Amino acid sequence: MAGGPHDEHDGKREPRGISLSRRGALGAAVGLSALGAQDAAARTTSSVDVVVVGAGFAGLTTARRLRASGHAVVVLEADERVGGRTKQGRIAGEVVDLGGQWVGPTQTRLLALAKELGVATYPQYDAGRNMIDIAGYRAVYKGETPQLTAEAMPEFAEVIGKIEAMAAKIPAAQPWQAADAEQLDAHTVESWLGLNTKHPAVRTMIRLMTRAVFSAEAGQVSLLYFLAYAAAAGSFNALISTRGGAQDALFEGGVWQLAQKMAAELGSAVVLEAPVQSIAQDGTGVTVTTPKGEWRARYIVVTAPPAIASRIQYAPPLPAQRDGLTQRMPLGCVIKVHIAYSRPFWRDQGLSGLVLSDRTEFGPWFDHSPTSGKTGSLVGFFDGAPAQRWADRTVEARRAQVLKDIALYLGDAALTPVEYLEEVWTRSPLNRGGYVSVPGPGVLTAFGPALREPFGRIRWAGTETAEAWVGYIDGAIRSGERAALDLAGQL
Repeated sequence: MAGGPHDEHDGKREPRGISLSRRGALGAAVGLSALGAQDAAARTTSSVDVVVVGAGFAGLTTARRLRASGHAVVVLEADERVGGRTKQGRIAGEVVDLGGQWVGPTQTRLLALAKELGVATYPQYDAGRNMIDIAGYRAVYKGETPQLTAEAMPEFAEVIGKIEAMAAKIPAAQPWQAADAEQLDAHTVESWLGLNTKHPAVRTMIRLMTRAVFSAEAGQVSLLYFLAYAAAAGSFNALISTRGGAQDALFEGGVWQLAQKMAAELGSAVVLEAPVQSIAQDGTGVTVTTPKGEWRARYIVVTAPPAIASRIQYAPPLPAQRDGLTQRMPLGCVIKVHIAYSRPFWRDQGLSGLVLSDRTEFGPWFDHSPTSGKTGSLVGFFDGAPAQRWADRTVEARRAQVLKDIALYLGDAALTPVEYLEEVWTRSPLNRGGYVSVPGPGVLTAFGPALREPFGRIRWAGTETAEAWVGYIDGAIRSGERAALDLAGQL
């Protein structure tokens, strides 16, 4: 990996001048979990086996696994809460997820965690007819396949087939090793559509699907990354489907609580409001500096997405490939919105609540009515370019646009909600977007190997580094498992 001279040691590439002997003692490693909250806050320097940066699902999973193996850990979280790109909200007396919320049947790590922690799931409501309005054609339909015009449907099916066939040939964990990686990475999704579609409705539909999945525009997403993302989910259909796909089910009380439960188990080993300012490596370990003090450890796992991790100061500096990756892998743009009504009135019309349109700024949206039946609710998004346009406007302006867009399809009853709730992830100081980091053309083939490659005593985790279900909570969990397993062999 470029960016400075390196020595080989134990099969890992390490910064020259750092001798990483496993026998290098740190003195008596003290697990922060053994300290009371006040004692932890009062310590200037603490010693642990591993520092974990970030208390999202990746970081908490890493810490739990390492602790279960008998290692002392501390989790340093910049925010005042745990959960990363999941977050609790409350609307009309109901707890909701302001970040990630759905789970699919093949997201086995997330489902296993929920079972372990006693959190049940329930199916996404999909009874009734869905609504679509694309390229001037408006229709209602049942099932998973969007209904375009009779002239557009054959081409739409052909294009989806091409995407699935290409994705099936991509090694999801290392897409840059695909036989035609450079050619695919030279294209955006938009440029590929220009060469492979004729019907405007088909192009629009794929653009909207891309926007919904990545919170970015088709012209911003590398075709290679698009295909690798689908491969990591098992198929493109798995990404966009409700029943049997990534939007199959939700969690009673919200998925955010799983992070809360993991953090509660770790106790005072989780330190909030402790943004990592610098990571310095030497021959025996790392020194991690935060406003709440310093931690000394043998290794560190950084779970923040690349663009956020780049804000940390590293000594020695990051290799050129890793630094180049962080400069070229921004997060998508997304604003998530919940709207509560006194009842789910759209069901009276035989509608599922799912609406996909190219005439609105807001959307898509789904039925998110609570199982208690006390109220009706919709959840939806400003994604990609609309999120960029609306992120810096007032909440009142966004609310007015959301209600206007919903009323266009569900009628005037949509204009009088009980309550409105939103999370502008693009403006969140510690997140700056979601759901996932999105490389443009040329990035994966030039810098992709740096995504997971260790740098000295630094290991990288987070959903971006997952080998399956990249961009999802399940992927974050898998990345934490991988990081913990890797370090268990080093400690």
